[in-house]
Amino acid sequence: MLLEQKQQKEEHLLVKKYLENHSLVESNITSFNNFINHRIQEIIDELNENMPREDIEIRLGKIRVGKPNIFEADGSSHEITPAEARIRGLTYSAPVSVEITIKQMEQLESHEVEIGRLPVIVKSDVCNLSEMNKEELIENYIDPLEPGGYFIINGNERVIVMTEDLAENQPFIENAKGNLMLRLFSKRGSYRIPVSITDTNEGIVEVSFSRFRNMPIVVILKALGMVKESDIAKYIGKENDSLIVNLYEYAHLQNEKDAMMAIAELTSLQGTEKEILDRIKQRLDSYFLPHIGLKKEDRIEKAVTLCKFIKQFFIAKENPSNLTDKDHYANKRVRMSGDLLSDLFRINVNILLRDIQHSLQKVQKRKKFYSIKTIAKSTLFTHRIESAIATGNWIGERSGVTQNMDKTNYLAILSQLQRVSSMLPGEQENFLARTLHPTHYGRFCPVETPEGTEIGLRKNLALLAKISTRIELTNEKLINVLEESGMKKEIESEGKEVFLNGRFVGHVEELNNFIQTLKGLKRKGELPLELSIRHDKSLDNVLLSTEVGRVMRPVIIVENGESKLTDEHMDLLKEDSLKWDDLIKNGVIEYLDAAEEENALIALTEDDLTEENTHLEIDKIDLLGVVTSLVPYANYDQSSRLNRGSKTQKQGLGLYAANFLCRIDTDVNILHYPQRPIVRSFVYDTLNVHPAGQNVIVAVMTHEGYNIEDALILNKGSVDRGFGRSTYFRPYTSIELNYAGGLRDEITIPEKDVSGYRTEESYRFLEDDGIVYPEAKLKSGEVVIGKTSPPKFLSEVREISIKAKKEASSVIRQEEHGTVDSVFVTEDSQGNKVIRIKTRDLRTPELGDKFATSHGQKGIIGCIIPENDVPFTSKGIKPDVLFNPHSIPGRMTVGYLIELLAGKVGCLSGKIIDGTGFSGQKIENFEKQLQDIGFRMDGKETVYNGVTGKMMNLKIYIGNMYYLKLKYMVSNKMHARASGKVTLLTRQPIEGRAKGGALRLGEMEQQALVAHGASLLLKERYDSDKVVLQLCTKCGAVAVEDSIRGKIICPMCNSQDIEPVEISYAFKLLVDEIQSLHIKTKFNMKNKYE
Repeated sequence: MLLEQKQQKEEHLLVKKYLENHSLVESNITSFNNFINHRIQEIIDELNENMPREDIEIRLGKIRVGKPNIFEADGSSHEITPAEARIRGLTYSAPVSVEITIKQMEQLESHEVEIGRLPVIVKSDVCNLSEMNKEELIENYIDPLEPGGYFIINGNERVIVMTEDLAENQPFIENAKGNLMLRLFSKRGSYRIPVSITDTNEGIVEVSFSRFRNMPIVVILKALGMVKESDIAKYIGKENDSLIVNLYEYAHLQNEKDAMMAIAELTSLQGTEKEILDRIKQRLDSYFLPHIGLKKEDRIEKAVTLCKFIKQFFIAKENPSNLTDKDHYANKRVRMSGDLLSDLFRINVNILLRDIQHSLQKVQKRKKFYSIKTIAKSTLFTHRIESAIATGNWIGERSGVTQNMDKTNYLAILSQLQRVSSMLPGEQENFLARTLHPTHYGRFCPVETPEGTEIGLRKNLALLAKISTRIELTNEKLINVLEESGMKKEIESEGKEVFLNGRFVGHVEELNNFIQTLKGLKRKGELPLELSIRHDKSLDNVLLSTEVGRVMRPVIIVENGESKLTDEHMDLLKEDSLKWDDLIKNGVIEYLDAAEEENALIALTEDDLTEENTHLEIDKIDLLGVVTSLVPYANYDQSSRLNRGSKTQKQGLGLYAANFLCRIDTDVNILHYPQRPIVRSFVYDTLNVHPAGQNVIVAVMTHEGYNIEDALILNKGSVDRGFGRSTYFRPYTSIELNYAGGLRDEITIPEKDVSGYRTEESYRFLEDDGIVYPEAKLKSGEVVIGKTSPPKFLSEVREISIKAKKEASSVIRQEEHGTVDSVFVTEDSQGNKVIRIKTRDLRTPELGDKFATSHGQKGIIGCIIPENDVPFTSKGIKPDVLFNPHSIPGRMTVGYLIELLAGKVGCLSGKIIDGTGFSGQKIENFEKQLQDIGFRMDGKETVYNGVTGKMMNLKIYIGNMYYLKLKYMVSNKMHARASGKVTLLTRQPIEGRAKGGALRLGEMEQQALVAHGASLLLKERYDSDKVVLQLCTKCGAVAVEDSIRGKIICPMCNSQDIEPVEISYAFKLLVDEIQSLHIKTKFNMKNKYE
């Protein structure tokens, strides 16, 4: 047993070390840092190259991003912290300035100009918190456990969701309408151009890209400058009939010019010969495989790469079953904050430049003087980027790129920052895209995904997964290293092909030696650890990749059947003299992406190691995501229950942030006495999360039928002692705005002549400044902030006496009440006065509140019984919760039962129990320990009826459990009303709890009432909007009432035989709308006396 415990301690050491030194959200933050430090400058340089050289030349130089600050209304400026941005409703953004040089008629003018502001991710390098230590963070009202990784826009926290996309610059072989096709998205900067290779029935191979459709490949190759047939054949390097047919067909093209003219014929381009040639050259350079280059010199390399793709196409034709698996994660890339932002940034800077150019040309025409600073000052840039992040509507018609932060508890925040969403729409049945793929192992959690339309399309990163970010090494340097390792760059050389990021870079003769050399260099740290080296067996070539967005996972390196991680390393790790990063530097651990893992054989445990194994798994738990890895004994639960369990853990109330007292958030709860679980996964301690939940004593038994169907019975004594108590917070905000014409809002107690004045009583809690005092207990409809605003429209002015004001106070919402918790008086960036008030409401558990465990056993309270009626054990213990035994067998949540047993042992022995999935303490141990303490080994106890005191004639399973109170509470859902507000158009009651709407009696309810024969109830219910319509008995038209003459006449036949008919207003509206379309409505009436 000691040996087992020792083994457990060692087993998780690596994961602990990783989590101690690495934040779970670091990939997103690293990506943003790369964007700020490198990508921005690259984008500016790229735009510089593409600027048209007209009579006014604009050059962009260095770009600089400052620290997040704010310019106040009085002109002063200072750096701000996220806490200030949150409470004042500001955007946490930093100024961006660029050197702009304008060359105009031999005159040069150069300035550093601030072009706008860029929202900043909290805890990134430019963030003001990045340098602070724990004490400084606390001084600035920041939670030291704050993970960061989100933006603050107008005081609202928004998270960028990582999205997954098909990999660029990588050939896919797919089956399109029965024909094989090789496709590739060639991406450079922000634009990606699809290139596809197909063949016709005659065997002519064709390539399509941009506006060129179905160009024969030989023509394109010759146009690119590969004129000799022998060269083409050599580069394709595969003899087959199809190639000979292709070469023979276009043998008459002698040089590049001929080939280009052939293209012109095929695309029917008009113009002089020179124009045509220029146009075709430009298109070939810009739109054909742009990831290789855009210059004239790159044409030969493009031709060679195209040859290699044709070779792959021919190989695929020979064995057509070998299609590319699009769901294999080697063919996917995850786009993080930096990638998404650079698209946004590029487009907006481009718009800004066009604007500057336009303004300059206008100024030049008028021969006026100008200052570059005034022309380049663009608020548009700032607004566009801000609104994209605030709404989630990105360029390229994509929506939902950013989401509001889910602040239920700390786990919900972490899980949201770990989420990867697919671009596929949820409505389609993409079965293959939703299924778990073998390459997800250790990269994505197999359990945590939403149920419903999005199932399998939204994934969460696994515990140790990391997304590759930008490397420092340039491609040129990397190619030099490759040449030193035995690769031949000469185009003439023979051997196996080497590709780097989708570009053909050379040949290598000794393939295996080459791969070993590269892996050696990577492990020594001479090559970046993000480099992926894959030997593709089917094509027998080497694919190297340093691309951004590949999901990688760490594994221990194995050589000759021996793990590189020795006991010596373990001892050093225990003493804290080695860190996780040192293991990577020493070549003990390496990161593999899905492509390289294809060549690896990974053992799960050290005992499984053979000579063939190349790697060893770090820990069994690393296949799960952060939320699921916290479930104790997760490996004993049924998968669908575990999925719901992971979901409920993100909905449990607890502490969502330690600084909750000085922030104002919508819809948040705080649990009063959160506890850490007694039975817990080791990940829980290492992650150091804020707790959400409480340890309770659970008896698995029924009690008078009150816990049928998943209901729970609570002990009133436990509730009185503080079990499940929470506080619900709700913010109320009001801004004193200034309007045109010197009118402004006023925060004050409204006077009685104000239009819309409430009752005098509803203003009774306001002080002289029109703001409620702290600790005031308010009911619904009472005023929190008194405010009057000027009339908005002229029509309003006419109605009331001139200068009359309108009531615009903030009141407590319907069906709610609250105590004023805190009042913040501040001002926004425009200098308007802002009042923010937080009310709190104590919530004790009541019938209908939802509770759950991490095993997916969720239920609502069915009854709260007095303490002296609760059954008690022979030891005098009274359970807090009675749980229905019928909820266990069908759902097979054995983990629940084990946690009860383990919790009992933990409480009796005063120890924390390790319940990590796959490796926690064994059940036999618990049984033995229970026996040693003097309890029954099976966890059952004798129980006495609390009312009669009789002993029950069967034993009850009783133990300790970690229960979560979920955010769904009855008091947030309860709703009823009598008559009330109606919509103007249809005169139907409005809907929705927040607006004080009605409860709909729909079609099904009506049919139920009909079946019951409740005729008067039906009549009363369904004639609430009755209206009288005058109908002509002769022709069935709607009659017209002539109120002056006091007559009712039919407009169609002038008769006066008119009958009043009762119909519902909604039907009358329909009739009116039909008539407005010039459609004649005719009613056929029966005599109601017949």
